[in-house]
Amino acid sequence: MRNNIMSNYINTINASDFNEKTQQKQSFILNVIATWCSDCTAQALSLQTFAKNMKESGLEVFNLIAQNEKSVFIDCYHEKLINELGGHGYPRIILIKEGKIISADNVEVITEQALTTLAIEFKNWL
Repeated sequence: MRNNIMSNYINTINASDFNEKTQQKQSFILNVIATWCSDCTAQALSLQTFAKNMKESGLEVFNLIAQNEKSVFIDCYHEKLINELGGHGYPRIILIKEGKIISADNVEVITEQALTTLAIEFKNWL
């Protein structure tokens, strides 16, 4: 895993890292993004505060880049994982608790207010 430039609180992982974390029954938040996605770019401005808030609650936030080009997945492993996580729709924020997907239908949560509301919801799941 490598640090993501946009935040000290957010790391970038790939499909293999995700699978390893779930197999180890870890709890974390996955933010699925595409580099071409304007909503993902807009979300990045507020995501750092969300990630800091979640880290204080014991959950790390990871970005997983699904696509660098529209409709073209990074590879077949990323495509399979994205389909398992709910398919298209970026950014998609997913709560993983002890290796299980708890909440995956959080698509296009972009603004700081919407992310704050989602953080409260996620904390209630813990």
